[in-house]
Amino acid sequence: MARRVCSEERVWIEVLSAEGLSDAQIAKRLGRDRATVWRERRRCGGGDYCARRAQAGADARAARPRPSKLAADAVLGWEVQQRLDERLSPHAVSAELAEMGMFVCAETIYQACYDPAALSGLEAGTWNKLPRARRRRKPRSRCEQARRSPLGDYRPIAERPETAEGRDEPGHWEGDLITGKANRSAVATLVERSSRHTLVVGLAGGYDAQSTARAVAAALARQPAAMLKTLTWDQGTEMAKWAHIEKTAGIEVYFCEPRSPWQRPTNEQTNGILRRWLPKGTDLDIGAARLAVIEDRINTMPRKLHNWNSAQTIYNDLCRDHH
Repeated sequence: MARRVCSEERVWIEVLSAEGLSDAQIAKRLGRDRATVWRERRRCGGGDYCARRAQAGADARAARPRPSKLAADAVLGWEVQQRLDERLSPHAVSAELAEMGMFVCAETIYQACYDPAALSGLEAGTWNKLPRARRRRKPRSRCEQARRSPLGDYRPIAERPETAEGRDEPGHWEGDLITGKANRSAVATLVERSSRHTLVVGLAGGYDAQSTARAVAAALARQPAAMLKTLTWDQGTEMAKWAHIEKTAGIEVYFCEPRSPWQRPTNEQTNGILRRWLPKGTDLDIGAARLAVIEDRINTMPRKLHNWNSAQTIYNDLCRDHH
């Protein structure tokens, strides 16, 4: 069965639609079929896509006008009510009744407790019998499916080694994408924190997860093994194949918290420098040779933080000291 579009994917569709990406481009970023994105956007009228409105519509379509399990089974409803009156939690009620061969999940009990019309098989005001006795249920901002990141079981930046926080130990990298005109092209940037040595990685095949992983892994694999300890990236879907980078380059990949570019400060500053040669709104599909020239210019320019030595000089020294 096809996997339904979840709320997080709807947020991505809204963001990428606002950036001018086509259905096919959005589908590629999300790992979806183009028709899935096309249908999702058309359900909202085909104009400006709103994730909140789309999610509300999906919830309304998913609702089925059927009676509550407790309302349909008076005996089961009575058993649940008696145990709630004894101050058992919905989870405890569910477990106890399961041993008797009567099955009802805790979520069904919670919904019945908060039914304002008391049509779900329990007495009105049963919420007062719950352990915390909240008059209103605490909103569930994200469903379980929405909490599952397209990155999978990734390593958050909080688990990154403390040595990566400073700049004394070499081999810790930061990475990101910069996109070109109408987001049709992109390059990846990789910066070593100690030396500021920069790799400008072309993505001629596109910046979907597979293409990005292959290009980034290949660029890092050409560096000395001793200079590959960690890589920190944001939570963009282009890094969904981060495990391939770890396996190929022998480096541990960590991810920043959402909307926290300051957790990659070296990379953000380097992207600003790169924009001197690749201004916003330009086509970044300029070929590997031209990107190599730009990379060389960045790495060989004198840097005040290195007492006017270049990043290339510092990086070469570090490579010799940590071979």
